Amino acid sequence: MGRPDADRRELTGLKVQEVSRGAYARLADGDSIYDGWGANQGFVTTRDGTLVVDSGFTAQAAKGLLAEMRKRKAKNARILVNTHDHSDHVFGNSLFESSSLIVAHANCRRRLIELGSKRIATYRRFDARLKSSLKGLTISPPVLTYQEEMEFELGGTVFRLLHPKGGAHTSGDTMVLLPEQRILFAGDVLWVGYHPNLEDANIGGWLDALEAISRMRIDLLVPGHGQVADKASIAPLASYLRDFDRGFTELVREGVPKDRISLELESLGARDWKLKTIVERNVDLLYRAYAAKVTA
Repeated sequence: MGRPDADRRELTGLKVQEVSRGAYARLADGDSIYDGWGANQGFVTTRDGTLVVDSGFTAQAAKGLLAEMRKRKAKNARILVNTHDHSDHVFGNSLFESSSLIVAHANCRRRLIELGSKRIATYRRFDARLKSSLKGLTISPPVLTYQEEMEFELGGTVFRLLHPKGGAHTSGDTMVLLPEQRILFAGDVLWVGYHPNLEDANIGGWLDALEAISRMRIDLLVPGHGQVADKASIAPLASYLRDFDRGFTELVREGVPKDRISLELESLGARDWKLKTIVERNVDLLYRAYAAKVTA
């Protein structure tokens, strides 16, 4: 995410779940700034090395991921895929860059070069604890990029990198498909049980991307935030995005104050979802755009 909130709860651990033979999701269950707002990671072991999905927000997250790989006797991380440029998914890149080829969509690389240094400097000013968690990290942009789709094989495992063409969560999203295992690491194109960050979203493109996922030959999805799920997890997020867009537009048209809009949109059939603090931030960041749309 682009900037911190004021949530200062304690860090909770990340648990590793084997999604398929050799494919693992490292899942967070917290939603504070120290949890990286619940950002997940993943890795897929092969006989010729490991592919990693996202490096995490802090040095501890990245080092913890490497430790989990060692526990499973995974070979060195050969490829690191960044699913998008937001800080909770990419700040750990520098702990992988000496051994791994960092790959992402071209827009992810562009945005990380443009905004990464400013973002990490902002977080380091948040408090001493977060500054310590980011110690030693530097912004390490992807080296290899693609535009629409990329397919390759590593150690006998086929990987396909997919980009939602119209933009979705960001303009530089990447989803990692393992077609033979029928698994999709969806990044932040999918949120399960978490209010989504909408600061860089194209809601129309996002809905198209979710519809495309629903047509894929997959059994399990690893979201960017939330637990491993099946295709039944797609509809709740799609409904949330539609309701947010429609509700925000109507409330602005009715002249409802901005702080009240946040309260109205916080429920949206998702009262038990985590990361409620992001709703107020979404409204704050997007209010001007919605106001312009209503008055156009």
